[in-house]
Amino acid sequence: MIHIIAELFRNFDVGLVIFDDEFNIICVNDFIKKKFSFPVFQNSNLLAFHDEQAKEKIRKMKEEAASKGQSHSYILKIFNVEHGDEIFLLGKVFLLEGDCEYRFLAVLFDITFLTTDRKHKILKIPVYDGEDILFLETKDIEFFKAAGNYTEIFCQDKIYLCPLSLAKIEKFLDERQFFRIHRSYIVNLTFIERLIREGTRHYLLLRSKQILPISKGKSKAFLKIFGLK
Repeated sequence: MIHIIAELFRNFDVGLVIFDDEFNIICVNDFIKKKFSFPVFQNSNLLAFHDEQAKEKIRKMKEEAASKGQSHSYILKIFNVEHGDEIFLLGKVFLLEGDCEYRFLAVLFDITFLTTDRKHKILKIPVYDGEDILFLETKDIEFFKAAGNYTEIFCQDKIYLCPLSLAKIEKFLDERQFFRIHRSYIVNLTFIERLIREGTRHYLLLRSKQILPISKGKSKAFLKIFGLK
């Protein structure tokens, strides 16, 4: 486990956004300007850059910062930036004091190089672990399960929640190791112990004794991997 704030400040590029109580952006640092081609002289609202789920999360983080000085929760987002690249940003909100009363600081850590390799495949995936963020190695993950706009991750007999959708995670997984067997499941092929057939349906028995369904639309492609079709 990484004690996140101290570790990230030492090792990662950091974006800074100062905003007021109505989420109007007051200023940003050079990292934000360069990565997002930020319109420096244009009035912008922080919430305008996010979907409804993220807006709700940011409002909650601001409320936490207003009462405790900093948010105890984090937000994780994948952003499209210059040259079509995608970066992983982990954010936390702090309350500013003194002359900056009723203003807030959003700190955004670029964790892309920690989570992905040169081919932009995920090596480690951030998940919530209480008030901290834990980075799980993908090779240790047994399977992913969709949970709305979040994803449940099953790893070493524990279940973790990742604030990324299953579709976003799938995009960055190594297809040689992971396979989307169902709209709700992605399985690590190395954890499969048995293929079970019941009539026209197929299921997977995993090392943990979990049983996952293979949808009819995915079964042909899955069986082909193992030369069974």
